[in-house]
Amino acid sequence: MTPLLNLALLTLRSPAKAAEIVLAQQWRGEAVWTGLLLVAVLNALTHALMLWLFPVAQELAFLNMSPTALVGLSAGLLVVFSVAVTFCGRLIGGQGGFAQVLPVMVWLQLVRVGIQAVVIVVTLLSAGIGALLSLLVNVFLIYVLLHFVNEAHRFNSLWRAFGVLVMASLLALFTLTFVLGLLGPAKLGLPAYV
Repeated sequence: MTPLLNLALLTLRSPAKAAEIVLAQQWRGEAVWTGLLLVAVLNALTHALMLWLFPVAQELAFLNMSPTALVGLSAGLLVVFSVAVTFCGRLIGGQGGFAQVLPVMVWLQLVRVGIQAVVIVVTLLSAGIGALLSLLVNVFLIYVLLHFVNEAHRFNSLWRAFGVLVMASLLALFTLTFVLGLLGPAKLGLPAYV
């Protein structure tokens, strides 16, 4: 097996050890940003594949974005959430900076894209089992994310990592709501009265 596949399997089996390995790499800036772009493109491809295989209802037509918009949205969300995790972690005594948090988030997104490919195949075989698997995978990946945030900020407490994730999610949600409010609903394909 390749080292990346071994690390992906370790991420699922022992998230704390995998986080230590990812953090020990001391990634250079251009490697992390290239990885972010790669993950954004892969996220856009899996999203487009899901929309092609399982079309959405007319009410959710705003999800049918162009590939470029999907890449931008995916990259933007990842950066905003990484900044929020960094800020909120520091706020409660964490030691990790953006240079530690972003590579961790990029790696987890890469693992998630690989798992999403498996979920797509299972969903093609059985929609019910695929939906259940998707739910279980997302819950498990939150558990994995807790370990990675815990290691990035050197908390030694999953509860503090959980607090960071809650605060970061709220901060990212507020930030994105503010930005989307500035853009206006018409540019997003939403009715003006929403």
